[in-house]
Amino acid sequence: MPTDNLSSLQQKGQEFEQSLPHTEAPFASRAWGHRFHSLCSYQGKLKPALAHWMVRHFTCEGDYVLDPLGGVGTVALEAGLLGRTPFTSDLSPFASTVARAKVAPPNASDLNADFAAFRRELEAVELSDTDFESAKFGLNASVEEYYHSNTLKQVLQAKRLLSGSELSGPRNFIKAALLHILHGNRPYALSRTSHPITPFSPTGAYEFRCLVERLETRLHRLMALEWPQDFVAGQSWHSDFRNLSKLLPSPVDAIVCSPPFPGMRFDRPNWLRMWFCGWDANDFHQKSRAFLERQQGRTFEVYKDFFEMCSEVTKPGSPVILHVGGSKGYDMASRLVSLATPYLKHCGTVTEAVDHIENHGIKDKGTTTSHILLLFERI
Repeated sequence: MPTDNLSSLQQKGQEFEQSLPHTEAPFASRAWGHRFHSLCSYQGKLKPALAHWMVRHFTCEGDYVLDPLGGVGTVALEAGLLGRTPFTSDLSPFASTVARAKVAPPNASDLNADFAAFRRELEAVELSDTDFESAKFGLNASVEEYYHSNTLKQVLQAKRLLSGSELSGPRNFIKAALLHILHGNRPYALSRTSHPITPFSPTGAYEFRCLVERLETRLHRLMALEWPQDFVAGQSWHSDFRNLSKLLPSPVDAIVCSPPFPGMRFDRPNWLRMWFCGWDANDFHQKSRAFLERQQGRTFEVYKDFFEMCSEVTKPGSPVILHVGGSKGYDMASRLVSLATPYLKHCGTVTEAVDHIENHGIKDKGTTTSHILLLFERI
């Protein structure tokens, strides 16, 4: 088709597919990106370089950019770093905690004052038999098997103190930083040796690791990071995407989003952090049913609700950019294009083979063979 007959979004899609800018140096480096992307490790996180270029290429400085299935805020953080106003939402209490910490970080003075209060309050928390009973839960091993008994006591005290989603900004940031050190195989982790992303069954000797000391070190390192002068703070909600029309302050200029790939579940590989955020065994069976990744396992028809929301919260002509997975076992892209038709105009598809993608030490990379960008415009 002659370039003169292409829409602006179609042209941008062709340019993106020809260059795949996130695969070129320095963006191809596994370590590329602002250090805040590592605020807390997360199974299933979008690569920061791809999020950066999705925002940079398809939106404009000053835009209101929404990720309605935002996970730990990778797209939203990149939007803020690029001078856009970010909004993000996720139904996971764990993911939304981390996303909020990224898009609206507290200043050092407020964080230091709140951490001093946190230390005092932590020592005053009195635990009950119910608290210790909750630590018998686990998917790979029980929670209590991850920690020295004195460390476990501190973890349970912190869990009580940081419960709920109505925390202040500094207190939410403290919670997000603690979630990162909750388990892992690195020196700062609180647990016995385990994987830093997925809490595999722990190994090694039990050793007391002081929660307050390690958390303080983590916070100091995070506060020492530099921020661009034009960083724009945003908002993050612990919410289902269907509620966003009631939460957003105004219609947004663009949606940039990576829906869950078929076969993915974010609750189970992140189970230890979900437990810290208040989930018990019943929640993994019942609350998880409300997650889009479980609903799409039954039928992609659930995306009718998603695309209706996209239409409700965007301005006419706004781009809606979706990053989805391609596989020989399913055709998610064409199904979503069909379901979007009443609400959005499909303007193009960008396909990238992903045989080179890192597995981060996890052997099973799933059935995904390509990453696809679906480009839509709000009708």
